[in-house]
Amino acid sequence: MSNTDYIYESYKEGKEIYIMDDLEDVAVRYCPTKEGCKTYAKFIGESEYKIYEKSNIVTIADMGGTILTKEQFYIY
Repeated sequence: MSNTDYIYESYKEGKEIYIMDDLEDVAVRYCPTKEGCKTYAKFIGESEYKIYEKSNIVTIADMGGTILTKEQFYIY
């Protein structure tokens, strides 16, 4: 299953999604809401922060990042 398929299926189910962009060493969290999807980025050892859902970080993670568990995201 591609990242895009995984994101689409998880989004339909209302699940949060965690993906690490290996190129930029940043993890992305997708948080489905009634209004759409909020996205957050987190660099190693730092706190997460809100980012625009159509940013390059999100796009790159969508295309080929590594899928993480919730635990892996927060340890990152």
